[in-house]
Amino acid sequence: MRGLRIRTRDRGAAAVEFALLLPLLVAMLMGMIDFGLAVNAQAIVANASREGARAASFNADANATKTVVLNASSTLLGAPPTVTMSCTTIDGAAISSCSSAVAGNVVKVTVTYRYNWISPGILGLPGYSDITSVSQMRIEAT
Repeated sequence: MRGLRIRTRDRGAAAVEFALLLPLLVAMLMGMIDFGLAVNAQAIVANASREGARAASFNADANATKTVVLNASSTLLGAPPTVTMSCTTIDGAAISSCSSAVAGNVVKVTVTYRYNWISPGILGLPGYSDITSVSQMRIEAT
C-alpha cells in the first residue's frame, strides 16, 4: 500500500519537468537553425563576391559585374545584397573608373548583405547582421 501512495505523489512530475525544459530546448533549436542559416548566407555572399571579382577581371563593366553577383546570390532570402566595385593599380593607387583600368591592375568587389535573424527576441540577438565579403583579382583583359 505504501508503494502505491508514493507513485500517486510523483504522478505528473515528468510533465512538469518537461514543461520547464521545453522553452530551453526550443530556444536551443531555434538558435542552431538561425546560426546555420547565417553561416549559409555568409558562404553565399563570399561566393558571389568571388564570382563578381572573376567576372570583373575579364570585363570591368560595373553593371555586368553586379548582374553576375546578383545571379550568384539569388538564393539569399530578403533584399538583394549591395555591390560595389573599385579598381587600383598594382601599386595600390586608386583608379577613378574601372573602365579605364588596364590588364595587370586590380579589381576589388565588395558584397554586403543584411541578414535578418529569424528569432532575435527569443535569443536576445539584434534584428539583423551585416555580412560583408571582399574579393580582389588581377585584371586579365580589358
